[in-house]
Amino acid sequence: MLRLYFNRQLFTLLVLGFSSGVPFLLILSTLSFWLTEFHVSKSILGLLMVTSIPYSLKFLFTPYIETIPLPFLTKRLGAYKSWGLVSQIALVACIMALGHCNPAQNLWLCAGLSLLISFCSAIQDIAIDAYRLSLLSHPNKSRALLGPGAAMESIGFRLGMLMSGAGTLYLASIFDWPTAYTFTALTLGIGMVTFITISQPKITNERPKNNLHALSQCWKSLFNQPYFWSLVCFIMCFKIADTVLNSMSAPFLFELGFTKIEYAQISKFFGISLMVTGGLVGGAVIQYLGLKQTIILCALVQTLSCLMFVIQGWAGHDMRILMLTIGVESLCSGLTATAFIAYLSHFCKGDYYVAQFTLLYSLGSFSRVIISALSGSFADLFSWTALFFFASTACVPVIYSLMKTQRKLV
Repeated sequence: MLRLYFNRQLFTLLVLGFSSGVPFLLILSTLSFWLTEFHVSKSILGLLMVTSIPYSLKFLFTPYIETIPLPFLTKRLGAYKSWGLVSQIALVACIMALGHCNPAQNLWLCAGLSLLISFCSAIQDIAIDAYRLSLLSHPNKSRALLGPGAAMESIGFRLGMLMSGAGTLYLASIFDWPTAYTFTALTLGIGMVTFITISQPKITNERPKNNLHALSQCWKSLFNQPYFWSLVCFIMCFKIADTVLNSMSAPFLFELGFTKIEYAQISKFFGISLMVTGGLVGGAVIQYLGLKQTIILCALVQTLSCLMFVIQGWAGHDMRILMLTIGVESLCSGLTATAFIAYLSHFCKGDYYVAQFTLLYSLGSFSRVIISALSGSFADLFSWTALFFFASTACVPVIYSLMKTQRKLV
């Protein structure tokens, strides 16, 4: 299985994935844990997840990134590389600023900086997606590395989450939150070096230069497909379980009495290590079983991971049960992320394949924002158990939608 991943270009995707993953938890579960220490309510924590909305709007940014040059940089690095590099510089500054906020006094400022981090991270992701799709999914190239490529980017993303999750929590316990966020921000330097050294993604020059026309052509090419609405249903439902657990696990475990160190050791270090394993397994499963079977497996395992959190709620502060709960959820999350990227990449083709991918992936991000924003209120109105039971039912529409689009799969 491992021989699939011994490829220099796949290693580049691993590094870029790391840079993509670093900002993610800093405005989600890590920030939620920090704010929970100030006794911010679950409803407000959920609403703060709305600051990640720029991830859902990436498809609007893509045509402008391709056509709006940056002084000095675009001529030397190309459109995607230059925008990726600038976004990372902005990310470092915004993450440091967020770390020096006092949530008790400046909650709105924290929200504003989180929104800026999300926007810059979305721009960075567009540049990374362009490189991966140019490398693995261009219509004139073989798609033999589609699964392993998605796995390597997903694994890199999880390693970035390890840094912004366990790493930041450990640093906050040893030093303080400003120091933790500052150090985490500086790890983006590895992505800056990579953007400078990689080749510019090769995008065809035969497309219209008008941004709005290009965007409308991208939408039209997808909307006209007979499977489009089934694909949208799949995208909106596939990440429900993962989103609920990712956004609400921190306040849930905090209420059960777990400390920052316990949370970092199990939920982050141990958990994300298993996510990496899940990503590797996901790439191999796609390679040997195909996308359809892998997606069905992911849907069923996501149901199990949600039910494990129900058991955790019944068990309370039990480290042994927590290891089992996080182990199942993390392995599933790594497998799911790889399958999701590979599945969406499979539908992207033609002159607009980069814009198509960002549009489809943005729908998934939009679903994540909605579910994250509502999860806290749902838990407040009902209970943690009800929330996790609800998330476990998402496998039903996922499998139904998959059946509608299965003829597209190879």
